[in-house]
Amino acid sequence: MKKILIIWTYIFTYSGLDAQITPVDTIKQVEITVDKSGTEDDVAGAKLVQVMNENEFKKAACCTLSESFELSNTVEVSNADGVSGIRQIEMLGLNGKYVLMTRDNIPQINGLATLNGLSNIPGSFVSEVKISKGTGSVTLGYEGTTGGINYALKTNSKDPKFHFNLYQNNQSRSEVNSSFKFKRKGFQNVSFLHGGIQTNVTDMNHDGYSDMPKTNRIYLANHSSFQNSKTENVLGFTYWNDSKIAGSTRFHGSNELNGNLNAFKFSSDESRLDVYAKIGILPGENSETSFGNIFNVSNHLMNYVLNSNLNRSYLASENRFQYTGLRQGEVNEHMINKSGISVHLSQFDETFKDSFNEHKFNFNEMEFGLFSEWSALYDKSTFVFGIRADYHIFYGLFVTPRFHYKYEHNKNNTFFFQSGLGRRTAYVLAENLPIFISNRELILKGNTDKGPYGFDQEVAGNFGMSYLRKFMFFHYPSSLSFDVFHTRFIHQINIDRDIEIDKVILVSNRDKNAGFNNSFFVEWNMIPLRRLELKFAYRYVNNQQFLDGKLQMAPFQSMHRGLITLNYQTRNKWYFDLVGQINGKKRIPYFSKSDLYDNYSPNYFIINTQIRKVFKNKFEIYSGVENLLNRMQMIDLVLDRRLENKQIFDAAYSWGPSNGRLIYFGIRYNIN
Repeated sequence: MKKILIIWTYIFTYSGLDAQITPVDTIKQVEITVDKSGTEDDVAGAKLVQVMNENEFKKAACCTLSESFELSNTVEVSNADGVSGIRQIEMLGLNGKYVLMTRDNIPQINGLATLNGLSNIPGSFVSEVKISKGTGSVTLGYEGTTGGINYALKTNSKDPKFHFNLYQNNQSRSEVNSSFKFKRKGFQNVSFLHGGIQTNVTDMNHDGYSDMPKTNRIYLANHSSFQNSKTENVLGFTYWNDSKIAGSTRFHGSNELNGNLNAFKFSSDESRLDVYAKIGILPGENSETSFGNIFNVSNHLMNYVLNSNLNRSYLASENRFQYTGLRQGEVNEHMINKSGISVHLSQFDETFKDSFNEHKFNFNEMEFGLFSEWSALYDKSTFVFGIRADYHIFYGLFVTPRFHYKYEHNKNNTFFFQSGLGRRTAYVLAENLPIFISNRELILKGNTDKGPYGFDQEVAGNFGMSYLRKFMFFHYPSSLSFDVFHTRFIHQINIDRDIEIDKVILVSNRDKNAGFNNSFFVEWNMIPLRRLELKFAYRYVNNQQFLDGKLQMAPFQSMHRGLITLNYQTRNKWYFDLVGQINGKKRIPYFSKSDLYDNYSPNYFIINTQIRKVFKNKFEIYSGVENLLNRMQMIDLVLDRRLENKQIFDAAYSWGPSNGRLIYFGIRYNIN
């Protein structure tokens, strides 16, 4: 210590600097904070995982988790139709129903929740989302053909003790979010409360139908965690209720619904209760083995009036129980094994009726699974091989294998390879409700007596490769990633609106008639200047489905999509965000020989902007504009005209934005 003091005395004495000696007890502590990038790449495991944190969600302030992917090149968000306001997601060019959606690695968004599950999770409550392409771990189930989305609420010990968010836009949508955390030794409890309302409908393209519905939404949740030397325990629940009403407006461009008894109306009332528990057992400090138990119980209710003129309605209820028991331990210094069992029990009751016919389904599902996964870790390579065997009361015994491999050439160059099978039970009515907002007759063309709807499970193989390159660009960190994936269906259920003008046909296709999907992604993240972040991304998708007797591009699916984001931060905590989306043309299902679009939509460009200011006391204000250029689909957003001597009404002809320019503002406040 004396030598160090002598050296520093010499430096200050003979360098010409005037050094002032300050007593140690008067030196103030200096805290240096660095804002994390909104999106990061996690390469710790055998898969390339994209992690979106709270900073990313702030750039897309509105409002639910399904609306928080505007800045993502992996997950795409679009309107399911031109009336209901339902948002649907896609990954690798396939519908969100092929994605395994979990909360803290607990499968929760499934069954009746597949359509609207993400749309009822307030984005303000989410601390991070992990997105992975391709099939995932067999420990989570056999679903997730194209990837996984795992989200976490703000329940971490580092998350704020108190959070408040207020949002308002110029289209009469208001939202309030608040969370409160209580901590004591070994115990933590977090409570969440959300309320949202939209008091008026909108008809910005002046077609006489509401673009966005009147809405009432509440969300309640509680998460408790407590631990001791041998156990870690979690107990919680989430509950949400979402009510909507939409339809014909009083006149073109009106923000009020038509009160005429014969006017078209859509309404929905949907609620879900989830209760979950995790019990982790640690046998001892020196033990390399741990045991986990995961329980999840849910109740889901749906009551929809899809088309009042056709008396078309959908009423459904689902009670679901899921359990997973897991053992994890080291086999040797390089290998880890996870093995366990899973149980799934559910009870469904569905009624779909209209002027054409009535479909009733009342059935119970029972499913039991065994799984095992081996992970081998070496200096530059990581191997993960998993296999599971499941017995389903309808579909019998089946096996699902999966393989992942990572090769880390060096710290800046990493390759990922993966392959595996994915399968899912198709709840063909609940998943496709937006398509039934029409006067088309529903036809179910099942070809088996195994499943409740006459369909086998959908089965597909997924194969992919990813490459991540990290390097310095203009003296700042930069990353470049490439992904190539191929999905080949063995059995696929398609919705055919091409074959007949007045029918929606759900048909089962196998083998050579089952579809395939090829996708390619490239993304470049860079910092050309201090506090300036840029992202350039491109996505190519070729999603072929067997429709109208031939393989052709899936409807309302763009083959090309580009994304540009710009984020700039000043020294005094002003943030400027800009997002540009380039969407390629989409194939429109055949409905007329004199089609105005020649069966394809035009290309369109969307710009979103936002400005926010963060103050020292963690108080924030933000304001922004979505769809700055006011780009809208002006024709046939809701198809309602006479075609081929038949009056056709179909609300699910949305290829572009259903809503025009939107201006919003809000405040946030956190106590850490």
